Amino acid sequence: MLTSYLSYRLLSGKFTLYIPREVILGIDSFLELPQLVESLNVSKGSEVILVIDPALEGVDRVAEGVNVLRRDFCLDVYKDVEYEPSVECARRLAAHVREEKPDIVIGVGGGSTLDLAKIAAISIDDVERDVEDFLGFEKVSKRKLPLILIPTTAGTGSEVSKYVTLIKGSSKVDIVSKHVLPDIALVDPMLTLTMPPRLTAATGLDALSHAIEAFISTDATPLTDVFSIQSTGLIFRYLRRAYYNGKDLEARYFMSLAATSAGVSLTAARVVLGHSVSQTFGPRYGVHHGVACGMTLPYIMDFYLPALTERFASLADVLAICETSLGVRERAERLVWETWELVKDLDIPLSLREVGVSRAELEDLAKSTLRDFPRPNSPIELTKERVLKLYETMYEGSLRRVKIAS
Repeated sequence: MLTSYLSYRLLSGKFTLYIPREVILGIDSFLELPQLVESLNVSKGSEVILVIDPALEGVDRVAEGVNVLRRDFCLDVYKDVEYEPSVECARRLAAHVREEKPDIVIGVGGGSTLDLAKIAAISIDDVERDVEDFLGFEKVSKRKLPLILIPTTAGTGSEVSKYVTLIKGSSKVDIVSKHVLPDIALVDPMLTLTMPPRLTAATGLDALSHAIEAFISTDATPLTDVFSIQSTGLIFRYLRRAYYNGKDLEARYFMSLAATSAGVSLTAARVVLGHSVSQTFGPRYGVHHGVACGMTLPYIMDFYLPALTERFASLADVLAICETSLGVRERAERLVWETWELVKDLDIPLSLREVGVSRAELEDLAKSTLRDFPRPNSPIELTKERVLKLYETMYEGSLRRVKIAS
């Protein structure tokens, strides 16, 4: 039933899946970093630039891994990292890399840090080009420096994605290129154990948004569905556990797997209206990207429900979240309801009023969403009237089509 939705497109075309050369996920795999560096033909004593979130310096496990790396290589630790980095922040890093000329780039941190490490890895090939010249689709001609990305959160999927997100003015802009994919994505769930509950919730909901929006996208394929469905099921099962008990290693392990899997589906199928909305109001009102995605997700599922009723019902069946004896519409609505309940249980706001948005600003937000993030892969045509109606329901804090139990 899931694949029937896609067949009309697949008959007349092909699909491509871009992933890193190696994806390694395992407990304590971070400590294998020196050997992995050498596996990329980087000899001992070579210069390594380590782009790292400075907040991680005090984390024992990170410090241990960095010290192991320092014994064998000349380590340049770069810490000028911003959350949701600006174009200017990326320029400073590019200038540093061009001056130091390292032999390899390693990124350790959340999605913003990993995105900056991607900038570092592509900078040395295009000395005359400004970072802004890379903005857009496939503007990066090649990447000379080896790149290893190591996430310390479970959400963005940046370690397996071909996206770099930067802030220009008050808007988000992207570099999209297969050349920013790393040689190695090294995912060690042990590095996520120190995430505080709110960050755990935000990054986990970011991953869930990647998985479900990729599933909604008209660019979805049977292959991306495999990653989307697995990610969604794991997040429904383990995100609450990770949020309420950060030391639950099983939950952390499977949330790391879910985030990386969702990143694969995101790269191939792309996101839809949820990220358009969250990327519009989030930067304006200082709302963490993952929180904004989590707030928006139940509403956009409600928005897409009429066009994807059977597909949502099928996903509900695969995830076993309700009785299959229920009707198609009921099962589809139950998927939306379960998503709402998850967001609520993670103490995430569920209305725009709660984050300081006024009703008078909704029309401008709708206009900006359509202008900056049009999403041609949306299965429902995005018009000003439809997007504005979505913002109005988000402002009120109630869904239009699915009745949420109080």
